[in-house]
Order: sequence, then C-alpha cells, then structure tokens
Amino acid sequence: MNLEKFPWLTEVVSTYKNLNFPSSIIIEGESGLAKNHLANFFAQKLLCSDDSSPCSKCNSCNYFLAGSHPDFCFLSADSCSSMLHTYSKAKKDSMNSKKIEGVRALNEFVGMTHSVSSHRVAIIFDAHDMNINSQNALLKTLEELPENKHIFLVSNKRKFFLPTIYSRSSIISINNPKSEVLDKWISDKGYIDYSTLDFAPDSTPLEIERLISNDMVGQYKQISQNLNSYCLGELATPDLIKFYKEINISFDEKIDSIILFLKTCLGIEKGFYKAHPAITSLKNTKLDSVMTSDLIEQLIEYKYQLTKVPSLNEQIGLNNFFQKIKNLFT
Repeated sequence: MNLEKFPWLTEVVSTYKNLNFPSSIIIEGESGLAKNHLANFFAQKLLCSDDSSPCSKCNSCNYFLAGSHPDFCFLSADSCSSMLHTYSKAKKDSMNSKKIEGVRALNEFVGMTHSVSSHRVAIIFDAHDMNINSQNALLKTLEELPENKHIFLVSNKRKFFLPTIYSRSSIISINNPKSEVLDKWISDKGYIDYSTLDFAPDSTPLEIERLISNDMVGQYKQISQNLNSYCLGELATPDLIKFYKEINISFDEKIDSIILFLKTCLGIEKGFYKAHPAITSLKNTKLDSVMTSDLIEQLIEYKYQLTKVPSLNEQIGLNNFFQKIKNLFT
C-alpha cells in the first residue's frame, strides 16, 4: 500500500517506522485527509511477515490486499468484514460502526488467537458514529488488550470519545496541510487549472479532489460570489433566492453552503484564514463574531429540523436566513 500520494502523512509514517505500536490507536482529523488509508497502511504493516513491512509480497500481505486476511477485520458506517458475521447472530444491517452489535462482534474477533500473522488487527472506520453503548462495549476490550492485538479508531471528530477510551489509546492527529503543500499536491495530481484559492480555506485534499472530479468547483465559486455580492448589497434577496432555487444541489447542501460561507467569513475576520479573493464583503465591515456564530448554530439546528419535518418551506427558510445575513453585513 503506497502512501506517497498523500505527502501530509509522511511525518506520521516516519514516526511509527520503528516504534512498537500501542494496542489502541485513535486517528482523528477532518474528513478528506486519507485517514482510512493510513489506518490500512498501519494494519498491513503490523500483519506483514517481512522486516521491511509492509512488503506487499509475503503471504500475509497478499491476504490483506485481497481482503481475506484471517487476522484482520473492520467496521465502517455501512458495512463490516464478512467474517464478523460468524461472530454474531445480529442482522447484517446492524453490523456496522453505528451499532453495538458490530462492536461486540469485533470484540469477539479480537479476542481470538491469531492464525497467519503474529498480530491481530481491527479497524473501526467512521468511529465518530459510535454511540455511548458502543463505546462502553469497546472499552471493556481495550482494558484487556494484549500487546499483539491492535484496534484502530478512525474519527472525523476530535475529542469525541469517552475520556477512558482516550486514556487507553495513543492519538494520531492529522491536520490539513499548509496551502503551499496543498497547491503542490493539486498540481502533482494533474489539476493544473486549480489552486487552493478556488476552494474554501479549510478544504481538505480529498474533498478538493472530489469537487474537481465531479466538476463542482465552479459551483462553489458561483455560490461564494453570489453570497458575497448579496452581502455587498449588489444582489437583491429575491435574486439570491432565485439563484438558490435553480442551482442543482439538495436543500440540505444549500444550507451547508451558507454555513460554509459564514464560517469562512468568521475565520477570515478572526485571522484563522487568509483573505479569500471570492469574499470582498469583509473589507468595509466589522463582522460581529457572536451574532455570526449564533446564526451558524441556527442554520445547523434548521438542518436538524429538516430531517424531522422535511416539508418545511424552502423559500421561507432561505428568505429568513438571508435577511439575518444582510443584517450582519449592514
């Protein structure tokens, strides 16, 4: 497994090159930083039978790369290793990182004796979806893990787990690479027409790649430009609502785009982000950080209400929030 295409992971890989891995490892950071790839790399490294692990040539590596290693299992938000079904009588749709049944089956797997490798490894992808019951079930296993058993927790949220899980785990925190590193990565991928200035300041590498691959970069720029024009008073509320009604994204994604715009503005105002060429409305405005944060919270709550009452009127909702945004920039 090659991690060279993820240069921001180089330092982490080097750190663990000659170290003995702890039994429990939490890999956390924003979505789009290749944390799943890193967890798989470390799993293969632990299972490999060659000194230059991972060699990708030994029987153990061949098993792993074929997805059939008897000493490896995983849980994700939607699925799990097929072998985990033999450790549980629960329904297949319960065997994931969201449900306690999946964690219990993983616990049973980890407790068994290794067969091909000298280690047994489990990964819980989307571990930020685990509820309290699942975390408590996992905790019992973490308390008794021997040195040759390893569990990786991959999370898109920081400081998410129970304190007792953190106390029994090593933390690998992955940060978004600096803009110059990201610009070089974008260029090396062959996307020569793009740079970090085409995206939100905190966009992660794989999220940028997804937007480029799905031809959605222009959409982000168009949304940013329209919201910026609205804040400058150059675009009327009915025209902005018309734009949002016609743009081909879900209502949920429309709310996300407004949240992202406000977070970007707040980040620039507070100095967390550099000035962005698509957002000029801040030059003559002192943004009230408390009011902006409150509005972001209202938008997040509105998104939650949408899941409970999907019949909420889109135009009324947008009009309400656009008026509040206008007040911020007046």
